[in-house]
Amino acid sequence: MSSGKSGISVSTIQRDSTDTLVNKPFRLAGGNDINGAHWRFKEGDSATWAGPDYIDRHWVKTITPKETLRGNKALWNSGKGWYRLLIKAKKEAAEEPMNLLIKQFGRSELYLDGRLLAKVVPFRFDSGGSQRITQQVALPITDTNQHVLAIRYAFRKEPTLFAELGEPPMNLSVLTVSGGLTGYYLSESFGVAIAFLCAGIFSTLSLLHLLFFRANRLQQINRTLFWAMLAFAIAFLADFLSDVTPTLTLDSLVELAGKLGFRAGFALLLWGVYQYLNIRAGWFFYSIVSLVTIDLLYRTFVGPPPDYIDGVAFLLSFIDYIRLSWIGRKRKVADARLPWKSLKLAILCIGGVFLVAVIGGIAIGAKVLNVNFDILLVPIFMLLFIALLSIPVGLSLSLVQDYTRTYRSLESNLREVEQLSARTVAQEQEKQQILARQNETLEQLVTERTAALDQSLTELRTTQDQLIQREKLASLGELTAGVAHEIQNPLNFVNNFSEVSVELLTELEEEQQRPADERDAELEKEILGDIKQNIGKISHHGQRAASIVKGMLQHSRASTGQREPTDLNALTDEYLRLAYHGIRAKEKTFEVNLVTHPDPGLPAVAIIPQDMGRVLMNLFINAFHAVQERTQQSAANAGTYQPTVTVTTERSGDKVKIRVHDNGTGVSDEVRNKIFQPFFTTKPTGKGTGLGLSLSYDIITKGHGGTLDLQSEPGEFTEFIVTLPVA
Repeated sequence: MSSGKSGISVSTIQRDSTDTLVNKPFRLAGGNDINGAHWRFKEGDSATWAGPDYIDRHWVKTITPKETLRGNKALWNSGKGWYRLLIKAKKEAAEEPMNLLIKQFGRSELYLDGRLLAKVVPFRFDSGGSQRITQQVALPITDTNQHVLAIRYAFRKEPTLFAELGEPPMNLSVLTVSGGLTGYYLSESFGVAIAFLCAGIFSTLSLLHLLFFRANRLQQINRTLFWAMLAFAIAFLADFLSDVTPTLTLDSLVELAGKLGFRAGFALLLWGVYQYLNIRAGWFFYSIVSLVTIDLLYRTFVGPPPDYIDGVAFLLSFIDYIRLSWIGRKRKVADARLPWKSLKLAILCIGGVFLVAVIGGIAIGAKVLNVNFDILLVPIFMLLFIALLSIPVGLSLSLVQDYTRTYRSLESNLREVEQLSARTVAQEQEKQQILARQNETLEQLVTERTAALDQSLTELRTTQDQLIQREKLASLGELTAGVAHEIQNPLNFVNNFSEVSVELLTELEEEQQRPADERDAELEKEILGDIKQNIGKISHHGQRAASIVKGMLQHSRASTGQREPTDLNALTDEYLRLAYHGIRAKEKTFEVNLVTHPDPGLPAVAIIPQDMGRVLMNLFINAFHAVQERTQQSAANAGTYQPTVTVTTERSGDKVKIRVHDNGTGVSDEVRNKIFQPFFTTKPTGKGTGLGLSLSYDIITKGHGGTLDLQSEPGEFTEFIVTLPVA
């Protein structure tokens, strides 16, 4: 087959009378891509294979130098081989110098009729460096006779990460000044420009959808399209880099990235259509994704699949695009814009499929008509580019229209809000006038009501002060009764020792009035010793009575609010005895077992003694009342009960604790929640004010920065725990 326009004649295979394959020579012309000629190939190496008389009919036929390294299994396994081709120059090509442009991966030696033309070896080839090189070699053919072009080729095998390695050994083009030199370089530049243009466009679309997603994170389709566009951008960038990678390892990595990018981009783009049309992904979508995944794994680990499988996944993706558009148009959904969205997507998808079909028709027609395929590269690339961009650009434009529609809707709503605001301002001004008149009336009513409330508040404060004073007086009464009973003991001692001392003094006077010879000096000395001892005891018990009176005075007068280092063991013991004698003064038959566990290592604590005494007095009196009540219940039920009040002091870290435990009636859960509230009491009317525990709680928590806790079990025990900070 031939083309008169380009002067290219592709070699054909005929059979002679001996049924031996004969290869017709390939006719050279300017701009020829001789990779498509009927080359012969044989793996291995022999210097005789370069000669023009060597018979190569037993070689493998139609394997060109542009066949990929992994596609030519014999070359891949051996790492070296020979290519041979019969060529003739057309008359117009033989009249001007011809060059053979070699874009090569590996190293080669070119022979013309057995004569070495050139050695094409990349720099640092044998030291593990780059295997890629581009070089022009002069092709000294000045006649139209038949010649033998032989190429001795070898490459360095390196680890690869992708089984479908698309790297060809070499790409050969015949160049002349008048026959396509400029066109060749233009086509090369066009390919690079298309790769960069696609990478730039898809990168821009990726950034655009990322910004859309950051502006509205609820619209998940923008995130999907961001990743899809980014995958396409990586794929096109990898397509460019695959022509410049220096080694097989890097080339396989770049090709894997490109394949993965295209497949991930198509899958994500299809998923974006599902999201855009609000259609749930089903078995068809997951089947396509599975097919794409299997296809990629096969290419990665096995090699290129059969030709009829290549592109099936992408064709199914286009079919699913059309199916989704049709389903979206038929569905009855609330969104009235969805049919228009579906119609636009259908038009774009059908247009994309049509363009792909047109491209396939052009390629087939060029092959049938023997037209130079390089001439068709520009329109084919443009049609492929438009087909690929049809769906993502359509989706992006639809999303932009949605944003525009939303913006216009918001703008309309804003105008309505402004109008409503104007009416609201007018109504507000009218309301302000009405409110001003009502405020005057309310101010007058408030003034009258405030005066009444001030009077009520004054009366309430007076009543509260009276109640608090009553609680203090009740506490003072308990203390006074205890003090009266407690002070009786030292006073009895003082009186008794005073009477004995008077009798001793009388006896001493009588002894001194006797004559000198009858006086007993030893007796006088003994009487004086007894008087001195009695006076010492009178002084001791007098001081004890004075201290009790002083404590009573301190308890009765208002607190100074000044803290003093205090021995809590002594303070607790003193007020326990006072509380016990106080209740004994009222209830002569009251009996209780007092148990104390003082901590001998307890440090002095800075407290207000008067206030802490009131707290302890209140807790002890409550404990005595609780065991007294249970004693009465036990007596009525003929039970055996031993009333006991236990007081414990202990140190816990940087805090000290005073525990007042009784085995009385206990406190119920309902009472426990209210026990520290002011004026709450469980005692009969007239027996308590309901302020004792409330005041105690305030003294401990607010006055001393501690805590007052209650633990109780009804019918079993009650324990108050006073916790105070040491410092």
